[in-house]
Amino acid sequence: MNTPLWRENRYDLAGRVALVAGASGGMGSAVCAALLAGGAQVYALSGRERLDEQQQLRAEVGDASARLNFVVADARDEQAVSGVVADIVQRANRLDILVNLIGGFAAGQPVTQLETATFERMLELNLRPTFLLSKYAAREMARHEWGRIVNFSSRAAHSGRRNAAAYAIAKAGVITLTETQAEETREQRITINAVLPSIIDTPANRLGMPTANFDRWPKPAEIARVIAFLVSDDAALISGASIPVYGLA
Repeated sequence: MNTPLWRENRYDLAGRVALVAGASGGMGSAVCAALLAGGAQVYALSGRERLDEQQQLRAEVGDASARLNFVVADARDEQAVSGVVADIVQRANRLDILVNLIGGFAAGQPVTQLETATFERMLELNLRPTFLLSKYAAREMARHEWGRIVNFSSRAAHSGRRNAAAYAIAKAGVITLTETQAEETREQRITINAVLPSIIDTPANRLGMPTANFDRWPKPAEIARVIAFLVSDDAALISGASIPVYGLA
């Protein structure tokens, strides 16, 4: 039996407190598992309670589930985000790591026909939660002068994508936010980086593109290993970077 990729090359995260936003689904579960494997205490934030996924993740991580907590909140709501961060700090006395995975995808219209509601929804799903979570998490990290934030952008932010302007623009905004806040927090020993995946090998993407070559897509566990590195002490020199995680796609 092959060892899951997230169990290999563990980075030392013992004693760190992490918030993983957008923790449901294959990508979120892989990131939670990778941080738990490194020894972190993880708060997994989702927009709604997903009992089946929670039970599956607890079973997968075994004894590490004692360090896993589930949080339900709407990350588009500023008051809710502020409350989640405050609650974590009250319970754990600190917040060291934030991984922003929240997002959504919509495409199919050229700019000349793009509905304003779709444009606004892409900003609401992809940029607003990242901004709010980074805003409040960085405040707490600054108190201890140590922190790691990793934001989820997309390959489309650099290359553009035909008929997907709203999504590409929102993900480009994530990169600009990352670069700007990285400069603002450099003296506080907080690093902020973005990862840019292509199409991730998840059940939902396989269902949506059944004829694609799945072997070429990056796997959630592979991307999670990159994120685990970025939130570790080993990545202290890297901040403001946009890191492609394309696989062969």
